[in-house]
Amino acid sequence: MRPPEKRIPYPEGPIVSGTPTDEDLFLLGTSYLGNKALTPDYFNARVAFEKLVKTYPESRWRPPSQQLIRLIDEIQTCKTTSSNKEMLKILKENEKLKKDLERLKRLEIESEKQAKTLK
Repeated sequence: MRPPEKRIPYPEGPIVSGTPTDEDLFLLGTSYLGNKALTPDYFNARVAFEKLVKTYPESRWRPPSQQLIRLIDEIQTCKTTSSNKEMLKILKENEKLKKDLERLKRLEIESEKQAKTLK
């Protein structure tokens, strides 16, 4: 079993000295997508793929980079949608708990009134 790869983010220091090639950018982008030892870094992966697409419009790596950008966007959209659904569920549950609490307060007040009238 080999140790986890070390990745150097492109803006702070490219993998190779000088201007990275289209292949360098593609490999950098894919390295950010993670593996068993690394969590995906979609932001930096997207940055690398976008740089490849803009800098090397005729590259053979352009079509797969564009597809990966679309997939990253879909993943981000799914995460946002899932988060929004969970947030709505939590808000509904919170509203229900508020109503239940109000109902309990009213019942407690009624119970105290009845207890006073019985004394």
